[in-house]
Amino acid sequence: MKKILAAFILGMGCMLAVQAQQHPCVYVAPADRASVLQKVKNEPWAGEAFAAIRSKVEKYVDRHQTDPEWITSRLAMYWKDGERYTQCYLKKQNWDYGEGNAPVPTVRMPGMRTWNKYVNVPLEDRTPYNETGDMWGINKLNPSEPSVKVPYKESGHMIRGNNVEILTLAENAAFVYWVTGEEKFARFATDIFNVWLVGTYYMNPILDPEKSCGSVGGWEPGGICGYYDYEQIHDDLVMHAAMAYDFAFDYLIRHPHAHLKAIGKDTKTVAAEVFKRFINIGLVRGGKSGNWNVNGWNIMLRPMLVLDHNEAYADGKGKEYYLNLLVNESTPYHDAIPDILKTYDRVTGLWPESPGYSFGTVQSLLDWAAPLKRAGIDIIAGNPILQKAAMAVFPWMDDAANMVVFGDSRGGSANFQTFENLLTYYTGTDNKEGVEKVASALNKGISQKKYSRNNAGWTGLCTYTATIPSVRAESNERASYSPHHRFITMKNWEGDYKMMFTLNGGKKGYHLTPNGLALQFYAYGYALAPDAAAYESYWSKDHGYHQSPTGSNTVLPGYTEGDITIHAMEPMVKEGEFVNDRELTPYLNFADVSAGEKRRMVAMVRTSGNSGYYVDIFRSDRADNDYLFHHVGTSMEITDSEGNKLPGEALEKFDKTWHEGYHWFSNLHKSDYNQNFIASWSMPEDITARLWMAGGEGREIYQVDAPPTTMNKGLTPGDICMPPMPTPALIVRQEGNNAHTHPFVSVYEAYKKSGPNVLGVEALQGDDGSTGVKVNTADGYADYLFTATDMQAHHPSKRVSFCGRLGLIREKEGQIQLMYLGCGRSLKKGNFVLESDHDVYAAIYMQHGVWYYSATGPVRVKIGKETKKLNEGYNQKL
Repeated sequence: MKKILAAFILGMGCMLAVQAQQHPCVYVAPADRASVLQKVKNEPWAGEAFAAIRSKVEKYVDRHQTDPEWITSRLAMYWKDGERYTQCYLKKQNWDYGEGNAPVPTVRMPGMRTWNKYVNVPLEDRTPYNETGDMWGINKLNPSEPSVKVPYKESGHMIRGNNVEILTLAENAAFVYWVTGEEKFARFATDIFNVWLVGTYYMNPILDPEKSCGSVGGWEPGGICGYYDYEQIHDDLVMHAAMAYDFAFDYLIRHPHAHLKAIGKDTKTVAAEVFKRFINIGLVRGGKSGNWNVNGWNIMLRPMLVLDHNEAYADGKGKEYYLNLLVNESTPYHDAIPDILKTYDRVTGLWPESPGYSFGTVQSLLDWAAPLKRAGIDIIAGNPILQKAAMAVFPWMDDAANMVVFGDSRGGSANFQTFENLLTYYTGTDNKEGVEKVASALNKGISQKKYSRNNAGWTGLCTYTATIPSVRAESNERASYSPHHRFITMKNWEGDYKMMFTLNGGKKGYHLTPNGLALQFYAYGYALAPDAAAYESYWSKDHGYHQSPTGSNTVLPGYTEGDITIHAMEPMVKEGEFVNDRELTPYLNFADVSAGEKRRMVAMVRTSGNSGYYVDIFRSDRADNDYLFHHVGTSMEITDSEGNKLPGEALEKFDKTWHEGYHWFSNLHKSDYNQNFIASWSMPEDITARLWMAGGEGREIYQVDAPPTTMNKGLTPGDICMPPMPTPALIVRQEGNNAHTHPFVSVYEAYKKSGPNVLGVEALQGDDGSTGVKVNTADGYADYLFTATDMQAHHPSKRVSFCGRLGLIREKEGQIQLMYLGCGRSLKKGNFVLESDHDVYAAIYMQHGVWYYSATGPVRVKIGKETKKLNEGYNQKL
């Protein structure tokens, strides 16, 4: 961090030599216009990106030439004379009332802190000169419904969203003006900016007499209120206004608002005063650490950077003063960058919060890198944790480049701008190794059609390199584990059929959730057996379902959050690492984890490059248990193992529930059935999934409609199970039969037109200490998979002896093809033996008529009459 300080001092010295701040200055300087123009002219992606920016704003710009009030009248303001409030008051985190009457309309404050279920109607359909603040809204849970008028005090974030949208148009128009010199874009941006500027100038910081947001408001430090929003991290109008100011500066200065002329003030002076209000309030509000701190600085950075130097202001507080607080000097209200970086885990590179927050923070930090470097401050040099934090996204991505969903995250594509920012930096510092790493990440996103530079926006046009180098793709990890998040990912992407599952324990705080010991199954680029994340907001009633064990694939009652213990795992992630560095076979991943009275072994078994299945063995040391399994689908059917549909009884409600989230389940149907059964789900894209479950005494099977799965498009086949469509779910109730000794045992697969690969599943009736299944596949395999909770010798199947956590024997036409011992001492069948004097992970497998072995330690291998003593090795010929 000393490097940052030195660079900062050097940069400040350079800036002080300049008497007046040039504009633009945040992402580019006036001299950079030629290089941006060349990029737009010569690079197809840049040409398309610029054309997209221009086309989005030009229709409004052209209208503005003849109807200049059309766009400004749609700003959410206190328009009515006599009610042009200069002071707003809060009560219980909602707008209460206003006082004062400014000589011009003032900017309307959002009606409430919390979200609602509505989004604004298109700009064309909004009410001009809206004096009431009531907003026309579309129900985002069911967009096909007619729009409704939402009262001001119930409008959620609609007011702020409206003004952000219009100021973003101004920002984009200002950029187009800077690139092209066409003044029609400058006029449009200036007219919007001026109305916002004078309307904000007359507003005092909001007051909160009852301290519902943590302080009385005004200029008093503490609490979460911003200058003009209930949360300082949402006080983002200034971010967009600052960039409109920066790009259209010369035109703005020449065309001040008429009211400023009347009161003898100039645009630059008033803009600086308004920008500094947002900054000064932000410095003493929000959160000192975590994502609130990073997001708070994100609001403040752009207005900081458009300011002049310290000596330009009577209080001595200009760009240098404020940047020092961000770069070097933590305060009681906000950590500076050196302390922010301490939040990242040195092993995993992960932020302690859920994925959306985790990667949102590193994205923000790397977004700052380019403008800060332009200001003379290098925050990447000497801080490898920033690169590690950026690259940590990959273990938490599925094969469609979407983020895993757990905690308060909703999923969706990874933000590849993170890697663009690093590519720009590494290219500028001639870091070839860094360029190769991030270029590989970007090329992967492009190849999977999850990323396109054509959507770069003006920041990309200003900062991205002209081209992304072609480099060798990096290999995918097979396993990852974050102890803090209690989260495991397992992947096998070796064939066309990409397999993946996640297994995690529950945790309170950090935007994580008490979700129980939960899993998700993936296939065809989707989490088909997902974690629910379609809640309306943190304050909505459905949040209690989605962010609880009832929205997860787990077993209730009992454990919902707390430490987990990994009894066995392969590929193993070593202590002090985030991902595995090697694996025993191309065929199997598994994890055996306990939490409280629960224990779950999940295995992922590949049968070919185009097929595979999952095994879930869930133990719970309770007499009564419910196995919850959510799955996306347009329909669900439950049959016996022969394919005969089980009769079901419609119910109004459960006779017993284990969590308040059960009341979100609807359309209940119950089958009293304790034998083997199959649950199947149909989906678009010709996907079918089947869950085979072994029978058990005391069983009842419930088929229910659960709430929707996701709010984000692209995360389910054909975007099914988005609001208002329910998620078909399975609940298997087992009463009076302890699920530790009689666990839930299931086999899962998803398939397309080629049909199922799993043709039959049967429980292995071994001794009391072990549980297993036999899986017959269309490949002609008979897989015998068994587990144990102790390290005693067991006999789970005929002629089989096993001592370990997991064993797998694969046969074809009666001949052994594969033997796998997961964390154990011995696995024997006939003349085939794997054994060791210590707990070991070991495997022998045949490929193309050749036997191979892998082992994590010394092992004795017997095939037929020959016994070999072997040392640690991986995928070596016998």
